[in-house]
Amino acid sequence: MESLSLITEKIREQYGDFVSYVIPAEKLALTENGLLSTSKNEFPFTLEGLDQFAGLTEIPKPFFRSLESDLRCILFNRRLKVRLNDNQIPSHIRINLNQYHQIIGFDDPKLSRINPVKLMEVINSSLPQSLSAQKVMVGSSYIGTNSLHISCFSPEHLTEPRPGDVINGGIDIVHHISGNSGTQISCYLRRLICTNGATTHICKDNKPLRVRRLPNERFDEADMFQQIQDRLAQAWKQIDEKLAAIKALTEKERTSLDFLEQHRTRLSLNNHMLSAIRKAIAEDELGPTNTQYDLFNSISRVATHHQNLTFRQRRTLSRLAGEFSQQDIHRCDKCGSWLELN
Repeated sequence: MESLSLITEKIREQYGDFVSYVIPAEKLALTENGLLSTSKNEFPFTLEGLDQFAGLTEIPKPFFRSLESDLRCILFNRRLKVRLNDNQIPSHIRINLNQYHQIIGFDDPKLSRINPVKLMEVINSSLPQSLSAQKVMVGSSYIGTNSLHISCFSPEHLTEPRPGDVINGGIDIVHHISGNSGTQISCYLRRLICTNGATTHICKDNKPLRVRRLPNERFDEADMFQQIQDRLAQAWKQIDEKLAAIKALTEKERTSLDFLEQHRTRLSLNNHMLSAIRKAIAEDELGPTNTQYDLFNSISRVATHHQNLTFRQRRTLSRLAGEFSQQDIHRCDKCGSWLELN
């Protein structure tokens, strides 16, 4: 397991030379050898970057990947011209490059793009006074060409629902470097004995807190970082309350798993997920409790350890486990109010 300090250094190494250029869309073209020409320079693609440019011209991604570079060039350039003539593409786009000068994607120039290195500086500066980046541990992480995901927790923020069953609390960050998605921040709940992880919303004034890149005319970079810092501070402030809610689950009788079956569509659960959740209850290292704690633990176990789930499915289950764990605390419109356990 690595510390937040070490992960910060890895991100600094990977994204320290991250650059971008704003280019008139009419100047863009694919070359026969598969490079993107800006009329002045030519750049290769990462796979993620190629997929995003396929989306720009509304070409199916798997089909676009399968084409030879000369055919891809013809199709892309024709589609780009048509969409430009129909005003379906902004007049300028910002292409984003990694340290190897490969295209990882593009942005609307009107959107504020947050550099991952600066984001990590904000995360580190937002830690509670008693914590340091060396103390905070990273439960899971993904550092990709186009996005990063970090779930970290503090050994000092914990609860123990059962003897020897420790749950730590912290923060969860998903950050998209290119495209229209932004930065999502949640509270993170991690069961130490089995590394199960769950996330739950940050509550404030009955509104969910979710950081997105917004138009420059409304927010400059300093404002964006201040918003992120405020949300991180809220997450750390609320984590002890959310941990206390988990401990309270051991005092409540477990809801029948038929509830999940009955509300499978609303909860975004398929047969595969439901079967895995039922099985996970028996896999608890200390045995089932026959309380609501089993529900939190089994869903978070599947979200963390099940190998045949997509990232989106894992996130759905992780969030569902977190929402189930917060039944006895304040509920905003995104924090458990949609879970009617009766």
